[in-house]
Amino acid sequence: MRFLAYFSPKLRIGFIIMACLSLVGLALGIAVLAGARIEASTGQATLLISVCSLTFLIATLFATIHYKVDDNFIHINIAFIDMTGNRIRIDNILNILIDNDRMYISYLWQGPDPVIALLAISPKRFNEMKDLLMSKNKNIVFNERKDETSDCEQ
Repeated sequence: MRFLAYFSPKLRIGFIIMACLSLVGLALGIAVLAGARIEASTGQATLLISVCSLTFLIATLFATIHYKVDDNFIHINIAFIDMTGNRIRIDNILNILIDNDRMYISYLWQGPDPVIALLAISPKRFNEMKDLLMSKNKNIVFNERKDETSDCEQ
């Protein structure tokens, strides 16, 4: 099952603006190289194409970040590349905590101390993710903190 990464609306709009401006710059650079009468040299056009291609690629990659849950692992993918390398085994998950519209998991990896990870998914899908993980590992302990202040702020 796939869960898209959740970004704040301002950040998502920023990625969209970045992608659109990159496409405009890319089109201008290609137009200059194609011979359009725009006050820019071919070197400037080549630089513009390079920079705009890179920024468009970065914006597109951020837009494709998602979590994929299979039978044994949680994968964090950018486009089709798994960034975790089968690090998060579902049977090694100890806890799930929902606190202040954030979902955390703790799991064992390389040693006795647990790793705590934030799952950046939409709060609307927290229960779906929790139910999916708990159906695959019955030993997961679930906690939900509903108060406004956390222990770290006191």
